[in-house]
Amino acid sequence: MVIKYKLENGLTVLLEPIDSVVSISSGLWIKAGSRHEQKEQLGYAHFIEHMLFKGTENYSAKEIAQIVDRVGGQHNAITNREYTCYYINVISDYLNSSINLLSDMYYKSLFNNDDIQKEKNVILEEISMYEDTPDEIIHDIFMEAMLSNHPLGNPILGKTNCIKATDRTKLLSFFNHHYKTDNCIFAIAGKFEVEMAKKLIQTHFSNNNNFFKQNDIDQQTKPVRIFHNHVERDLEQIHFCLGIEGLKKDDDDRWALYTISTILGGSVSSRLFQNIREKEGLCYSIYSFHSSYSDYGIFGIYCGTSPDNYQKVLQLILNECETLVKNGINEQELLDVKAYIKGNLALSLESTEVRMGQLARNEITYGRDFTFKEIVDQIEKVTLDDFNRVCKRLLNGKRFTVVSIGKNKNPRDKELYLQI
Repeated sequence: MVIKYKLENGLTVLLEPIDSVVSISSGLWIKAGSRHEQKEQLGYAHFIEHMLFKGTENYSAKEIAQIVDRVGGQHNAITNREYTCYYINVISDYLNSSINLLSDMYYKSLFNNDDIQKEKNVILEEISMYEDTPDEIIHDIFMEAMLSNHPLGNPILGKTNCIKATDRTKLLSFFNHHYKTDNCIFAIAGKFEVEMAKKLIQTHFSNNNNFFKQNDIDQQTKPVRIFHNHVERDLEQIHFCLGIEGLKKDDDDRWALYTISTILGGSVSSRLFQNIREKEGLCYSIYSFHSSYSDYGIFGIYCGTSPDNYQKVLQLILNECETLVKNGINEQELLDVKAYIKGNLALSLESTEVRMGQLARNEITYGRDFTFKEIVDQIEKVTLDDFNRVCKRLLNGKRFTVVSIGKNKNPRDKELYLQI
């Protein structure tokens, strides 16, 4: 059972006690990510994520690390396009320590000038490392092409010029604007006593952090798609993504979309994997993915292959999409994909970190939790008619965006449409 309530300062609290485990995962979620950055702020959400680990009024950066390491725990953070999360995983004996530490990072981080200058170099190295990893940077190139002129297309790590130009005042301005208590969620999943957790949260998170009212800075712009972009690099492979508009997070057809993505490229038994990697031997990695946000969605396919095979693989992917739209699937395939999704979800939810994250993300998107049974029921309701209808809605008659990085013998690819 999930317990939800709010503190007087507006902080939303989500608690899910699980007696069958020995660990707890505590997470502080801020409903602000890279999409909330102005053009001169690219990378600020991620930069602030780094700074909250660099020292507080009570703990140095080293002490923050030692508090968690000494009890065999894990602490980390993630910056997304729509949120930022700071989390600590420990055994249940250390609930107090984890809540206290997250509170200290939130309320009392120093944003020391010297640390900011050092961290600039760290983040610039992180950007360089990311840019040197073609199977990762291609996804940023793809998102920027699919959502050009919209903050959702912002690179999460930011731009080098913005990172170099930032300072303490600019970072604190972004922090004060978005890190309000009524713009935050505190979630715990694992083995704990509810009343004890409530007391600890009240003790450590009752202060008010409401500085400014948040503005929806990205509501006046609409994304513009770029249909082709190639980045020439001296690489052994061409890494590429092709895709189309997907479904936003709360679209009623999302359940059918999960089955479509899984069958097309979501597992090692998927059509793309079996027919292009296993049967043709033309790649090592190929998969489909869907990135859903509050107001937009992206559906894409990634592959890495040799320059000589690039055009062939591209056509084979289109053929698989066309076959799926034209012929659909049979009843057994639908039963199999439902079983895969349910089993995969059940296994993932054995992690308290995953459970904690699901609590917060559901709250951010839907304002409520979905039980495992509710999700299974929705998956079970997907029919062959639903599959075929959403498949056509997603793919039929659509023009694909194609982005690539590597050595392309024919950088001016033809326009790619799927018309059945």
